[in-house]
Amino acid sequence: MLGETVRSTRIKRGFTQARLARLAGVSRRHLAALEKGANVSINVLQKVASVLDLSEINLGELKVQTPKSDSSVVNMSILADTIREAHAEAFHAQSLLARAETLLDNGNGSANGEGLIAHFPKLPPQLLDIRRRRVTTGSVADKKAANGVVIAGEIRQGEAVVELTGETAHLPASVLEKGEVVFRARGDKMRDQGIEDGDLLIVELRQTGRAASGELVIGKVGELLYVGHWWQKHGHKAIMSDGPAELTTGGTSKRTLKVLAAINAIIRPK
Repeated sequence: MLGETVRSTRIKRGFTQARLARLAGVSRRHLAALEKGANVSINVLQKVASVLDLSEINLGELKVQTPKSDSSVVNMSILADTIREAHAEAFHAQSLLARAETLLDNGNGSANGEGLIAHFPKLPPQLLDIRRRRVTTGSVADKKAANGVVIAGEIRQGEAVVELTGETAHLPASVLEKGEVVFRARGDKMRDQGIEDGDLLIVELRQTGRAASGELVIGKVGELLYVGHWWQKHGHKAIMSDGPAELTTGGTSKRTLKVLAAINAIIRPK
């Protein structure tokens, strides 16, 4: 169906309905109707198809041609819209960083910065059935089948890690990269990071104790662990939580606060 073709192509290009309608110069109502299979004007079809680079629209016995796109010609509408969004995102990130650095420069080691609200993109959890399955005798083993992966320990926000012995999780081989380690999250104090009690965290240990600003990490202060987004500036270091500001800063001492690991994936048992 034409509507399904438009919808699937829009999703592949990463466009929302609102953005595609804006770029094509049509109303969102007309675009929504088109995707649902309703009749719309040829003019609307051509405008939408042009943005999506659909060279031909099949209407049964009738085929509508759209101008062939030249790879050397830049779609100025999409380019301008992309630049505008990039500027907005960069401005938001810079504003957030500037406010965080102000708190750090003031030397506040606690959440004293009233009014600072940080919103970080959350790492979407992968929903997996990690229960152990019986393998029929004589069956051929699937290379992508779930394997027993050792869980290194349990993590609670602001507490020392609880090491586990012999506990495993049955995860698909494709989930874990070489050198990654699995921890289990405990408690409800990591919900601001999108992490629930019982989630498995696939982490990459950072022997250097470093991370990029904004990266979701497990930080260490002495024996205590904190999960949040990493910020570092002029020797000051901090773990930031989503929502009302909550900073754990080590000041200028390199041994006070360091990165233990970066969180690469969140696995949530079904």
